[in-house]
Amino acid sequence: MKTGQGHSGWLWTAILFAANEIPSVVVTFVALIMFLQLRLGMAQSTASSAVLLLPWAAQPLLGKMLSGLGRGRIFLHLTELLLFVVLMVTALTLDHGKWWLLTCLMAMSLLSVWHHLLTVDYYERRISRLPQPSPLLPVLRTISSQMATVLTYGLMIMAVGLLQIYFRQRAVAYSWALCIYILAGTYMAMTLLGLLLPSPTPHREYEGDAKAVMPQRQSLQLVPRSRGLALLLLSAMLIPQGLMFYSRTIFLLAHPGNGGLGCTLQDVGFAQGTIGVIAFLLGVALGKLILQGQQHQQARTWLLLLCLGLSPSVYLFMTLWQPQQLYQLSTLTFVAQLLFGLGLNACRPFILRLSDERQLQGIVNPLYSPVICISILPAMMLSGLLLEHVSFHTFFLIDTLLAPVGWLAILTVQHLQKK
Repeated sequence: MKTGQGHSGWLWTAILFAANEIPSVVVTFVALIMFLQLRLGMAQSTASSAVLLLPWAAQPLLGKMLSGLGRGRIFLHLTELLLFVVLMVTALTLDHGKWWLLTCLMAMSLLSVWHHLLTVDYYERRISRLPQPSPLLPVLRTISSQMATVLTYGLMIMAVGLLQIYFRQRAVAYSWALCIYILAGTYMAMTLLGLLLPSPTPHREYEGDAKAVMPQRQSLQLVPRSRGLALLLLSAMLIPQGLMFYSRTIFLLAHPGNGGLGCTLQDVGFAQGTIGVIAFLLGVALGKLILQGQQHQQARTWLLLLCLGLSPSVYLFMTLWQPQQLYQLSTLTFVAQLLFGLGLNACRPFILRLSDERQLQGIVNPLYSPVICISILPAMMLSGLLLEHVSFHTFFLIDTLLAPVGWLAILTVQHLQKK
């Protein structure tokens, strides 16, 4: 059987991109809950979590470094080994203080971005050499990445919650460490399986040349200074989403006496880590479909922008009518995250103006796009500080009322495009 034309090539692709997503999910979603449970406080937790996304904003610089590498598979497997080591060290040093944890997670974030670039580069080089590559392979890589996101975020949080009930007094650090050990073992098993499986092209290593560069790396260009206004407008448009990104989790976990919902980790893992992530990814996909076509582009963009503005209002509604049942929480979270995913596609005019639409291709979570990541980080960092001074109801009210800022930003960009 020829490699790349049988089930081995399909399984290789699924394993490669599923493993690629696991460490990214830890630093993007799970880290905040770890910081909160180690009692860092809301301001420190959100600031520390947002700092972990800085490597994703630095993808253009890392992409340029990758351009000088030849034998990409060696670096790919070396990065996977380093990620496994970092996961193990994170589990070992979890109770050594916040700075040890932050250092380990920052190393994991840097390696995650590097691994993402290497994975896409190596995959594109292999697929480009196939005489008749299957059109289903890009669909498979997206589905496998999305499944890994849902399972890692949802199952890990629920498992930690169950372990904390079982271990009681040793709950927090011990439960997290045990789950990270399990995650590290799962990650290593997947990478070893991917190493043993035949890739979709002959097994000789591809040396590559100057022309064989993945499309995504070509699009990762630094934003010119002349486009600083568009970047500033995008940052203004994403203020509500940046404020909401971490605060929604804090709201779910906070004690009812402090205005929160008092959810367990199992509730958060199911409602937000599973149902919410599925809704978000579904919204991103539906938003892309809505923007397809040349007619009525402005009307479609405004529809998505409206969805983006409505997303924080769902959490505002939760502060007024606090859901008591898991199905109620899951339903409202589904709506909020669906609107969030839909609305992020309204950023496309900014990305077209700042760099290239291809920055969003091959990325499961649009937040990993350098332009979007740079724009949303300031609000993400400051959200916890604001929460320490106002109630949840006031916070989400302010968040909802900031939606018109995004509308003004889109009007400004549309005006600039006419020039």
